[in-house]
Amino acid sequence: MQDPSSHEFQSALEETGLAKHPAKRKLIRVVAPAGPVDAGALEAGLAVLRGRGFEVVPGSHVLDRNGYLAGGDDCRLADLQEALDDESAEIVWFARGGYGTSRILPGLRWNEDRPAKIVAGYSDATVFHLWAQRFGNMRCLYAPSVTELGRPGVAVLSSLWAALQGEFEPVPGDGPATPAGPFDITGGCLTLCCASAGTFWAPETEGRWVFLEEVGEKLYRIDRMFTHLQQAGWFGGCAGVLLGAFTGLGEGETAAMVRERVEYLAGPEAIVVASLPVGHVTGKQTIPLGVPALWDGRFVRFGGASGEPRGRLLP
Repeated sequence: MQDPSSHEFQSALEETGLAKHPAKRKLIRVVAPAGPVDAGALEAGLAVLRGRGFEVVPGSHVLDRNGYLAGGDDCRLADLQEALDDESAEIVWFARGGYGTSRILPGLRWNEDRPAKIVAGYSDATVFHLWAQRFGNMRCLYAPSVTELGRPGVAVLSSLWAALQGEFEPVPGDGPATPAGPFDITGGCLTLCCASAGTFWAPETEGRWVFLEEVGEKLYRIDRMFTHLQQAGWFGGCAGVLLGAFTGLGEGETAAMVRERVEYLAGPEAIVVASLPVGHVTGKQTIPLGVPALWDGRFVRFGGASGEPRGRLLP
């Protein structure tokens, strides 16, 4: 294991571009590439961001509605591309999850000559995070949606604000006593990760933590998706598996059963850390993707601007 205060660990973090950022951003562009957005929840979330000192600009079509989508594919793509093209916007933030982002990914354009951007969101934003990690100047935060920010207790805001500054609070978990890492993190919502297999945005998992979380799926469906990922090679060469929240399971089903299935598929030598409060859960914390992370036996830790782990230790 590499010491989190080591020069090598800090250098690896700085290569991601997240180690040094100003405390506040000038402009956030809010987009809705997936499901339709509730206007009241959106306004409450925008108010939280503005109260924090950000300038916030919602996309022109962010409140469009077309069945289970936030407007037509062309409109959702236009908003997202406009946000990416806006060099004054340092953050692009997903208004909510749902479904639909994968439909517009083939039409997106990006290059590594542009100023770096932070992209924040989770759930359906997973597919965009996987796509964005192909580029060295896209910084991905698995973070609450804008429409959740106005609901007290849904997210640990200290974790979110710290992550936006590139200073990541340690995230508690349940795993082996032996430390492991640092390894970069890839993954996200299980359903979207499973759907990425065979696409051009499917990630490389060799030598990385595979992070997975899910909501509203019965255990047999989760088993089916895990099995598919295992057969697609996700677990064979990965460094370990980080399991976030698995909520909304079937009657009598538990997150411990989810963990047991992953441990079986990943093999006896695999490092599996479970019960991270990340994803579809109240009190969610924010984690970066594509950033070196260490498991120290109690917490997943990410380097801060000084090279030391940031945030207080939780009891």
